[in-house]
Amino acid sequence: MTMSNEDRRQEERSEAEDQASQQGPGAEGDRAELSEEARRAAEGEQNPPEGEPEAEAEAEAEAEESPMEALQRERDELLARLQRVSADYQNYMKRAEQHRANDVDMAKGDAMKDLVPVLDQFDRALEAEPSGDEAKGLYEGMRMVREEMLKILEQIGVRRIDPEPGDRFDPHIHEAMMRQPAEGIDPNHVAQPFVPGYVYKHRTLRPAKVAVVPEDEGGEGGG
Repeated sequence: MTMSNEDRRQEERSEAEDQASQQGPGAEGDRAELSEEARRAAEGEQNPPEGEPEAEAEAEAEAEESPMEALQRERDELLARLQRVSADYQNYMKRAEQHRANDVDMAKGDAMKDLVPVLDQFDRALEAEPSGDEAKGLYEGMRMVREEMLKILEQIGVRRIDPEPGDRFDPHIHEAMMRQPAEGIDPNHVAQPFVPGYVYKHRTLRPAKVAVVPEDEGGEGGG
């Protein structure tokens, strides 16, 4: 006689129950353990462990980013980097140019300073009165050379300091050689000039040497 499907399923269930009863209580524990592990695994899938939410968010954003948007983002990042590099390079070039200009000015100033004693020699030579036609011709030639040198130095940036009695004493361009009372001149003012000074741009090549009216003589000098 042919067994129906329902009879076959009933027989399989009976065999399974017989096997479970033969395995004893240990099998029930194994089945409970497996069920607990399955439950934990299911909960883990529903509640994934906290990792790096920012990284995950970025990864999701990149995954959602289209190829065109990715290219535009890379372009913007490269452009920003290029602008920073360009600004740094321009600042470097400005500093280098300033340093170079300072070095050139320093070298020019040193060269101009070496010419100051030569100008002093011209000044002393021209203080003497010439006698005779030949001496007068030589005197005039020296005067013309001195005037031409001063003109060239002025074009370069050298300025001659010729203080006058009564000028206010300036320690940046004057050097007090002595204190000397002078009638009609206030204290801390030039009483008498001795040697002219020279300035190249903002650098004093040599201060003008002068005598200064002292403070304690101001009442007699100023009147």
